[in-house]
Amino acid sequence: MSKFAKEFFSRVKTPGGGAGGAGGPSPGNEGGGAGILTRSLGGLALIGGGFYFGLNHMLFNVEGGHRAVVYNRLLGMKEKIYGEGTHIRLPWFDRPTIYDIRAKPRVIASVTGSRDLQMVNITLRVLTRPDQSKYVV
Repeated sequence: MSKFAKEFFSRVKTPGGGAGGAGGPSPGNEGGGAGILTRSLGGLALIGGGFYFGLNHMLFNVEGGHRAVVYNRLLGMKEKIYGEGTHIRLPWFDRPTIYDIRAKPRVIASVTGSRDLQMVNITLRVLTRPDQSKYVV
């Protein structure tokens, strides 16, 4: 075992049956072994949680058939239109808005009369798609 590991485990060991009484530290040992481990694990958990939170809020996904524009609180609307994929943003400053640009059918039905006074149903199906160059103004 390395010198570092021996020193670390000697600090982590809790005193067994010392004269401290009621689980307190024995004379000559200030009781810092378990405290060091708890503080280091707490700090590690805090750093790991902060890293996860930051990474989770720094990324946004744009699905296929969608586009995104980003509003920055300091600079306003960004000129770039983000295509499908995963993109990076600044968590509080950037706010992405995702739009669906797929073609959508719209059905227009009408009942009209013919020359011989019969009622005829006419249905028109129109495919519409937004112009993505007009998103950023």
